[in-house]
Amino acid sequence: MLSDAASGTYERRDQSLPSINLYLPEGQASVRLRKLIKNVLFESQIDYEFVNGDISTFLRYKYYARNFTYRLSVFDSIDFPDITSSDSTREFERVRGGLLLLGFPRDYNNRWFFLLQDDSLSFGDVNRPDNRKNNLYTKVGYQYGTQFDERMNAIVGEQRGRITPVLTAFREIGPQKTGIAAAVTQSAGTLGGDYTYTRFEAEGLRRFDLTSTSFVFSRLHVGSFLARDEINPPPAPRDRNGDGKIDETDVTPQWEFFDIPQSEFFRLGGREALKSIKTNDDSIGTHEVHLTNELFFPIFRNRDYRVGPLYWNTLYGIGYVGAGTVGFKVNELVKTSRLVVDAGIGTESAITFRDYDIYFSVIYARALRKPDGIDEGNGFRFSIRTVR
Repeated sequence: MLSDAASGTYERRDQSLPSINLYLPEGQASVRLRKLIKNVLFESQIDYEFVNGDISTFLRYKYYARNFTYRLSVFDSIDFPDITSSDSTREFERVRGGLLLLGFPRDYNNRWFFLLQDDSLSFGDVNRPDNRKNNLYTKVGYQYGTQFDERMNAIVGEQRGRITPVLTAFREIGPQKTGIAAAVTQSAGTLGGDYTYTRFEAEGLRRFDLTSTSFVFSRLHVGSFLARDEINPPPAPRDRNGDGKIDETDVTPQWEFFDIPQSEFFRLGGREALKSIKTNDDSIGTHEVHLTNELFFPIFRNRDYRVGPLYWNTLYGIGYVGAGTVGFKVNELVKTSRLVVDAGIGTESAITFRDYDIYFSVIYARALRKPDGIDEGNGFRFSIRTVR
């Protein structure tokens, strides 16, 4: 028998058939298969990026006890260089590991989390400072709102292998149209761990209704390393472009001066941050803040337009504005020269196909201002999410 609090986290959806998510222009597909047997949820997941060949696999076991839940997970992820990147010397990146995630729901909307995770890092570039190292860390997190919001879940729990929608409208949020998540991560340089740092991350989400059918989603994200170590001695210059010599083009990336795994830095660009900015190493840092606002207005709602086997139910138009900054020093966050502002337009649709609900999102965003050192993407981002 589950308590009322624990039963609120119980998986509600029938997952006898796989759920599928597609992301463009990345060309990534994510397939999940779940099976719920009494108090136990078994899940397998495969993510594959068709363009670059990146592949990730996950196996998860989640148990719902009376007053808490726990999840055991193992994963293996390998990424290859972006074939569209000018950095042709970049090698593959591989992360393998496992985790234990404990959840303590106090009621339907409030819950605490404790995570213990170990990441084993290896890279084709054997000279990278984080090659063949282990990142062993714990995380303590608090979440207010529904536990079915994967972005909030990532902050307080497992970061990898989750749904990353490009827009917000069909996310489940919480009571009073508000969601909050915050977590502190402590990496331990003991028991086989190679890093020591303290990382804080938080996000707030709020829906503001303008009319009975139009609304704005505002998201504020902040992240900071409260404690960190610099590499001593600093990394020596080396030949990075393969031309056989060390010159002014072989600049050491700023992140390599810190004893932190590259994947743990905060990123200013991407689907869940500023949508016009590339998700490369030029837009990362140890301190970051961004605010996004998405205006949704209906083009049509609750209709039943048929297009072949598809039933088109809802179409929203979207206006988007975002602003933020990232850096390796706290004072860089208040410098106007570091500020990035972008804006865009898009649509989000709800479509039915047999037993599946399909959410299709597309947005085109451009940077209105940005520093020269941060790269702009091609502007378009798509996602297709299926729910059964």
